[in-house]
Amino acid sequence: MKLSKDARRFLRLPLLVITLGAVIGAGAWIWNIASCCEGGANIGAGALFAIGLAMLAGGFLWALLIVLVGIQRKK
Repeated sequence: MKLSKDARRFLRLPLLVITLGAVIGAGAWIWNIASCCEGGANIGAGALFAIGLAMLAGGFLWALLIVLVGIQRKK
């Protein structure tokens, strides 16, 4: 499977979003474990974890879309 030059260039952005989402999600999970007895901190960590997961999923879908469009244009 060969992607076009533009598809490879645009594939960098979703990889950045995936990495950022993973770092945010992991940080929020650690924050949630570290502050297990404080109710307000758990709510904030949970919200941050949800944002991290959304960025992770969005990055994966964005990358999949770029790959599929890149393959389709090569045909």
